[in-house]
Formats: sequence, structure tokens, C-alpha cells
Amino acid sequence: MYRLLALDLDGTVIGKDRRITNPVRTAVAAAQARDVCVTLVTGRMFRGALRYAQQLSLRNPLICYQGALVRDPITNAVLHHTPMSGSLAAEAITLLHRAGTCVIACIDERLGIVQDGVQFEGFARRWGSPDPAYLFVASNLAEIARVTPPTKLMFFGEPLQVDRELAHLTARFGTDLSAVRSDVTMGELTAPGVSKGLALATLARHLGVAREHVLAIGDQDNDLPMLQWAGLGLAMGNAPRSVQAIADAPTFPEE
Repeated sequence: MYRLLALDLDGTVIGKDRRITNPVRTAVAAAQARDVCVTLVTGRMFRGALRYAQQLSLRNPLICYQGALVRDPITNAVLHHTPMSGSLAAEAITLLHRAGTCVIACIDERLGIVQDGVQFEGFARRWGSPDPAYLFVASNLAEIARVTPPTKLMFFGEPLQVDRELAHLTARFGTDLSAVRSDVTMGELTAPGVSKGLALATLARHLGVAREHVLAIGDQDNDLPMLQWAGLGLAMGNAPRSVQAIADAPTFPEE
């Protein structure tokens, strides 16, 4: 019997309309009624994940920022946090900005951008407009990140542009930073070793749940570590073949 259900958020719990479907609500409620611990495992900020956790009445710590943060949605207590190196984050911001790529820094639950404009508008259309109270524009974002290290960097663009920048960043930083694709239009950078799989293992230990009793569901390459770590890892039908090839059968049908 599975005692911990770990759900990716975008593309799994919610679709492009950013809404939770009734079947998902019903399934989560049924799992919690059987005393199964349910968590969200997402690249989103804690603030962004919390609204969906509240809609689903989740009580267990949430895994955010690709695994860099594990935080309780009820008490706000931080169980785990691994920020980036300030100097490496500053360099990455500079490189991405010079390449003409929209780069966003997640610093203290706020989103920082170098400049507002068409590129950021594209990000907002795809992922939702951030609350203005938690968005700041700073031409010296790299220096801000050097002093106050981000939990995560995101960069947004066309799929080929994301491919190119992921390759450049991996070549430049190697294992000093973790670079992952979280969507066809987005790449993300975190501290080395950060992954949804390691964070899920941390949460499972905290909850006293053995690995074989963990079920994880996801749809993107950044979900692979948790799908591989969990006792059972399932891929959504809309997942790339690389993810479906690694996940355990059966896969979920595409909505």
C-alpha cells in the first residue's frame, strides 16, 4: 500500500488553464481519506504552490523550486532549503541576459527580472501574471543575486533557444549548478545536487515513509529523479518519450 503520493503540479495536477480538474480533486480527497500523505512537487515558488495545496486541503510539506525547498503549508516551517551560490547565480544571470534570454531570479519568495518587456510578457501569458507585490525589476539583478543568493533561476524562450542555453550553461558550470528543463519553453538553474528525487527522499524520511511505499506522478524531464526514486513512478500521457521510457507502467492518459 502506498503511504505517500507525490504529484508534480504543472501538466499533472493542473493543465495550461492552471485549474485543478474535478477528477484530480476527487482522487486526492480519496487518497487523504485513506490516510495517504499527499504532497506537491514543483518548480514553482512556495507561494505559488501554496494556493493549489490549499485548494486540495493538503496538510503535508510541499516540495518547491525543483526540490530546493521543503516547507510546511500549515506552519510555514522550513524543513529543507538549498539556495544557489550567489557568485554563480550572478554570472548565470549576466550570461543569459547578454544572450537575449528572459531570466528570472527567485529571491526570498519574490521574482526579480532585469527588465520588463515582450519576453517577460510571454512568460506571464504562459505561467500567469505574478502578483505585482512580489515582482521587482532591477537592472543590477546580477549584483542583487550575488549578495542575496536566489533559490532558483528560470529562463524563458522558444524551445530551440532553451535547448541552446541549457547546453551553454551545462558546458560553463558543469556540476557546479543543476540545469534542468521544466517545460518546452523553460529551463531552470538551482544549486548542485538539487532535484525532486532527493527532496522527495528527504520528505519521506521526515514522514517515516519507506521508499517502496511512495508513488510519484509527473510529466517532464525535471520529474525523472522523483519518478526513479519512488517505489512506483508514473508518467502522464503528455510526457516526452524520455520520461515515459523511464517511468513505471502504466502511464496516465493525456487529458
